[in-house]
Amino acid sequence: MRRNEYVDEQGNPIDYSFTSKKPILNLFFIIGTILPLVLVGFIIYTVVNNNYCHEIYGNIETATYNYLNEEKKLPEYSGDHIYVNMDDLYEHSYLTAGKTANTRATGRVKVTKVEDDYIYTLDVNNCDKCSVSKRYQNWSGETSSYDSSKTIVDVVPYYNLYDREVNTTEWSDYYDQENIKKKTSKYGVRMPKDQSQLPNVPEGTNIVEVQKEDKTFYRYSDKSWKWYDIVSNYSDFYSEQPSGYQHKDANTEKNTEYTEWSLNYPEEHDYRTIRRTTGYKYYYVDDNGQKVYANNGKYTVEGEVDLDVYTERDEEGATMYSYSDKVWRWYNGTRRNYSGYMHEQPSGRPYRDDGLYILGNYSSWDEDSLLTHKNESYRVEETKIMSRYRYVYETLSLPLYEEALTKAEFEEATGRSLEDIRQDENYKVEVTYKFKYRDAM
Repeated sequence: MRRNEYVDEQGNPIDYSFTSKKPILNLFFIIGTILPLVLVGFIIYTVVNNNYCHEIYGNIETATYNYLNEEKKLPEYSGDHIYVNMDDLYEHSYLTAGKTANTRATGRVKVTKVEDDYIYTLDVNNCDKCSVSKRYQNWSGETSSYDSSKTIVDVVPYYNLYDREVNTTEWSDYYDQENIKKKTSKYGVRMPKDQSQLPNVPEGTNIVEVQKEDKTFYRYSDKSWKWYDIVSNYSDFYSEQPSGYQHKDANTEKNTEYTEWSLNYPEEHDYRTIRRTTGYKYYYVDDNGQKVYANNGKYTVEGEVDLDVYTERDEEGATMYSYSDKVWRWYNGTRRNYSGYMHEQPSGRPYRDDGLYILGNYSSWDEDSLLTHKNESYRVEETKIMSRYRYVYETLSLPLYEEALTKAEFEEATGRSLEDIRQDENYKVEVTYKFKYRDAM
C-alpha cells in the first residue's frame, strides 16, 4: 500500500502531502517568526515611552525642588509636605512647555520630607501620553516597605511621642587643629581624628548634638642679641673672606638656615653641615581612579606634604639633601667687644647687633597671654586655636502610644498641634512612614 493510502481509525484516508500541512506550517511560521518581532517591537515601544515619560517627570521634580529651594519653602521636618501647583512652576520660569511634551501640564506635585531626602508625588496631566491619569491605576493600600523602582509614590507619615530629658557630658581636653579631621561630620562640626578620649555618653541614650568650643592658646620665646661697644668697619655675614676685609671676628659666628631639600648633592666645605633624608612621590586617588600627585609629582620629604590629603606614596624613594653654613662678620681696623646673648642692653655695650640673635625655648601653651608692654621689645608670642568637645544627649521614655498615629489622631491625643509639640524640649516626636503606589496600566 502506498503511503497516501493509509487510513485513520475511522477508515478515512490520511493525506501525507505537503499541501495538507501548509496551514499548520504557516501557523508555526507566525508563532516562530512574526510573533517574536511583535513582542520585541512592543518591548522597545514600552521602554522608549517609559524613558520619555521619566524624563518629563524628572524635569518636573527638578523644577519643583528649585522653586521651593529658591523660595525657601522646602518642608523643614520629616513627615511634613507641601503642594506645588504646576502653574507656579511655569509662571516663575522654573519650567517650560518644552520640558513637558510641548504643553503646559496641569495638576500639582506633593513634596514630602523623609529624613534627609524628599519624595515627589506627581499628580500631573495634559502632558500627552505621560499624563498620570492615563498611565497609572488607582492607589494601592499602604505598606511599610519603600520601593524606589516605583514612579508614583505617596508618603503617609505616622507619629508617636516620647518623654524626653536632655543632658550634656563634661568637656573633653583640648585638641590641636592638626589632630582634627578636615571634613565636617554628620553633627555639623569637624571631629577629632582619634575620638577615644571624647567623653562617654550613657548607654541607651541618643546623641542630639556635638558642641565644639574653640579657644586661642599662647606661648612665647624670648629673643636675645649680642651687644657691642664701638662703631667700626664690619662686613655682613660670610663663610669665606669677602673682598676688602682682613679679619674674621670669631665672636660673630652663627649658622644659616638649612636650604630647601634637593636631589643634588651640594659641594662639601669645612664650614658646611649636610643632612640627608629620603623623599617620595605622594599622591591620592581621585573619584575617577586617577593618581593626583603632590608638588607636581616631584620627590617630597614627609614633613612638607599634607598626609591627610596625599595618603599614598610610590614605593621607590630618592635621597634628598639640605645644608647649613657657618658664617661670620669680617672687619678692618679695631675689633668690637661683644657681649653674650642678652634680652636688654648691658652696661658698656650701647649697640645691638640685629644679625646676631637667638630665640630661647618656647614656653608651654597657656590660655593666657604673657606678652606685656615691658617685655614686648624682646618677647615673641605665638598663638594657635585649640578645640574641645562635649555631647548633648537625650534620654527617652517608652513610646506614649501603643501604635503610631496619623497627624489628626496625634493632635487629638495630645491636645496640641504637631508644630507646637515639636518645639517642646520635654518631648520627642518620632516619625514613621507608610507608602502607597500607583502601578502602570
